[in-house]
Amino acid sequence: MVHIFFYRSLSRLPAGLFEYYLQLLPPSIQKKVLAFKQWQDAERSLAGNILLLKGLQFLDIGGYPLTRIKYAEFEKPYFDDHLHFNISHSGQYTVCAISRTNLAGIDVEEIKQIPLIDFTDFFYEEEWQEVLNADNRLNSFYTLWTKKEAFLKVIGAGLNVPLNKVIIENNRIRWGNSDWLLQEVKLDPTHTCYLCTNGPLPPFEIHEIGLQH
Repeated sequence: MVHIFFYRSLSRLPAGLFEYYLQLLPPSIQKKVLAFKQWQDAERSLAGNILLLKGLQFLDIGGYPLTRIKYAEFEKPYFDDHLHFNISHSGQYTVCAISRTNLAGIDVEEIKQIPLIDFTDFFYEEEWQEVLNADNRLNSFYTLWTKKEAFLKVIGAGLNVPLNKVIIENNRIRWGNSDWLLQEVKLDPTHTCYLCTNGPLPPFEIHEIGLQH
């Protein structure tokens, strides 16, 4: 089972509420949140950590204070081999996947107008033709992009692996000797979100979290 917690931001958090949640985090994470120059980035960083904190509380998972978070080679945060989580944010949404059964990577992207031609090199030829031939090219592009990002996040590679080397077949990615499985997480028509896990394909539940006292 994978639990997906999400927060939808429709306006800036009041300063007092931002400070209230900031104080729930360890000093090291507070420092990272406050290092962002744009308030939107700081708020998304705050929300991601609060989703993780609230998610662990909701699932009654003890023994994992945020001070235990470690970072892998490419800065992927993790606790240990018994509890897995991943955080993403874009547009109005911040999402956090938590699982005790599967490795999990999640990516959310706001669907917005971009010059698609600038991203040709991120896809192999057949994929790019799929985008060009789609009824809605923008949605097709973001679907493929989000799937690939979710995979790179679960293996902890970030963009250190070229996206055009990640081949998707029927929502499955074969990488080395492992199969990785993709599932759509439906939020709203203006955002696309995908969950990537190792097998067997796990069920998932979605929980909305509000930020208030």
